[in-house]
Amino acid sequence: MLTWLKTVGTQTGYFILGFLGVRLKNSSGNLHVRNNGDTGFADVQAKDVIVSNNSTTYDVTVTTSGSQTADYTLTLPVDTGSTGQVLATDGSGVLSWVSAADTSSSWKVETTSVNFGSGGTISAFTLPANAIIDKVMVIVDTAFDGTPTLSVGDSGNNSKFMGSGDNLLTLADRFDVFTDVPAVGTSTAVEIYYSAGGATVGSARVLATYAVPL
Repeated sequence: MLTWLKTVGTQTGYFILGFLGVRLKNSSGNLHVRNNGDTGFADVQAKDVIVSNNSTTYDVTVTTSGSQTADYTLTLPVDTGSTGQVLATDGSGVLSWVSAADTSSSWKVETTSVNFGSGGTISAFTLPANAIIDKVMVIVDTAFDGTPTLSVGDSGNNSKFMGSGDNLLTLADRFDVFTDVPAVGTSTAVEIYYSAGGATVGSARVLATYAVPL
């Protein structure tokens, strides 16, 4: 059997080992690819990089996108980062660890009381910018008499969040409306529009559930 102790250069452009494949390792069991002068490491080019898992039969393959149209370089961070951090790029391929953006929402509930003698327009609360009202509830604690009506909206649309036909103040019950009004970039004054209709008794609560992006 022929043993090669060291091979330095050839007369051809390539030095190829083939047949069943190449297995090279240094004394530590790691493959080192060095430059021509053995003064540093050289680049390695391959179609895919397959990382084998010695404890299972499954591998991890690192590959590129089939729609890639230009070369680019990714520079890894200097350390492993902290718990909960994610990789971010500076737009030029330099990666760093940053805290993940909080995409959760804070849910809040606003409650406004209405009774038979309330005024026509009742200020409820101010909906923050980009918040979304999920549901409006009218809970009639004491049934009204007469023909009262109630709606919930803003100055531009008195029934934006609940119409007068979505509740019945003369019945002691709960009335829910799930809204589909999109968020807007400015705060909104939410108002209750009440008409007594001759009512002399009755009390209710208007609850609005809304989400505020954090």
